[in-house]
Amino acid sequence: MRIERLKWPSFKCIGGLLFLLPLSVWSAPLDALLSADQLHFAGEFRAELSVDAVNDTLDVLKIRGDDPLFAGTNVGDYLGQHVRLSYALNPKLFVEGGFWRRKITYRTDEESLDSWQLAGQYRVFGDQSSRLHGALRLSAWGNRSPSLKKNTPTQVGGRTVNTISIDEVEDTQTQLDAIASWRFNRKNTVSGFVGVGRGSVSTGNLSATYTSSNGCNYILTFTQTETVGQLAAPCSATGTVIGEFKTSQSVLPEFSYDTSYLQLGGSWLWQSGDWAMRAGYQFQHLNRGNVDNLITSRGGTSYQNNHIVVADLFRRITPHVALFVRGQAMSNQFVGEIPFIYNSVTASKFNRKYGLVSFGVNMAF
Repeated sequence: MRIERLKWPSFKCIGGLLFLLPLSVWSAPLDALLSADQLHFAGEFRAELSVDAVNDTLDVLKIRGDDPLFAGTNVGDYLGQHVRLSYALNPKLFVEGGFWRRKITYRTDEESLDSWQLAGQYRVFGDQSSRLHGALRLSAWGNRSPSLKKNTPTQVGGRTVNTISIDEVEDTQTQLDAIASWRFNRKNTVSGFVGVGRGSVSTGNLSATYTSSNGCNYILTFTQTETVGQLAAPCSATGTVIGEFKTSQSVLPEFSYDTSYLQLGGSWLWQSGDWAMRAGYQFQHLNRGNVDNLITSRGGTSYQNNHIVVADLFRRITPHVALFVRGQAMSNQFVGEIPFIYNSVTASKFNRKYGLVSFGVNMAF
């Protein structure tokens, strides 16, 4: 089935770039570009493939380059890929899914993690002849890594450990958004959204290596209720050498928690001929309950808000294929987008800005 280009005042340029664009408006990440102005025909299929990265060469806006500690280093280098697919069940309802593979560098460490997303969006009102459209969106999304390890000194539970590793860490969120879009002329559309969500972070085993004041090396194992230290190798230090010790405190419960969040924002779409451009803003506020309370009670700073700006530029090269470049900037790194990397140990790192650049292809059939 082929839908021909519609003339004004119907507004909907199905044969043009607007036919390709809606795939890029997904649940987290990229919620800043959510739109209700998505008109489909039953059986319509869309796909997006992209490479995502940041390094000193791509950081043209100096989002990371102005950092007083990490400018000019590989700290925060990012390389990943993502694929996203969408299918219209009928003109009002479509479903979609996405998968991200990410690698983030921190000095000598390179951490790998995967992200996923499933969503359905239903157009409550508006059609091809309408200026105003409204939609409801239900989504589930999350992140997972089989293992994370930090090989530089870190403060954990009042001790400075040499290394720390954590296994089977993941987060899962469910989210509901209400979206409205206003197409006020042929070239320009504005959208706004508000959403709420709930999530949870879970972890597996947590361990660390530690050197005591007399030079003995220990392996620390954290349980839900205690920390156990065992001598890693025979130690020839003078005086008493403790083979094993236990404390009644553990940071492991601080790595697993429930969260709720609120978000709102809006975007603008401009299109003309084979070109289109979008810009969007998203505000997130998160409530992590006991974890943030612990951080502040110890004199630290918790980071519950994030401001995100996303912009992209599309160029159609065939009736069904467009190339794009996209930039994403965040005021507080991945707060809210990758929840499991935030805990009582890492929270102090989230006062920094971060950004990504994506290059990809968008297809619709």
